[in-house]
Amino acid sequence: LGANSVDELCKSVIMENTKLAPDAEPGRLRCVLVVVQYVAKLNKERLIKAVQAIEASRNLPALGKKQYNMRLLEGETCAKMTGFEHNAVTPLGLDIPIVLSDKIAELPSGHFWLGGGHVDLKL
Repeated sequence: LGANSVDELCKSVIMENTKLAPDAEPGRLRCVLVVVQYVAKLNKERLIKAVQAIEASRNLPALGKKQYNMRLLEGETCAKMTGFEHNAVTPLGLDIPIVLSDKIAELPSGHFWLGGGHVDLKL
């Protein structure tokens, strides 16, 4: 693949705020695509802060932490939303906000690898 270390290998996952009401005000984020390293754990507290920051940038009033429950969007629901099968989700071509892990941004090489829309394709 050409990666300098396993730290450069990343995955894209769709996270859904399951506490967001169906009639929530426009601009609230129900789903967000998160790019995270395979070797790292997703920090949901920091993800909630990132979602709150995106909503604030849209001039929406702040919601408390209890208004968020970020859960992995799995299986058929994810495939219907993205058009990509399991283990093939990519941020390319999707109209969904993207959150990139700060650990990826700090990689010494300045490079990272992620899925390209097919299980066997990495970019």
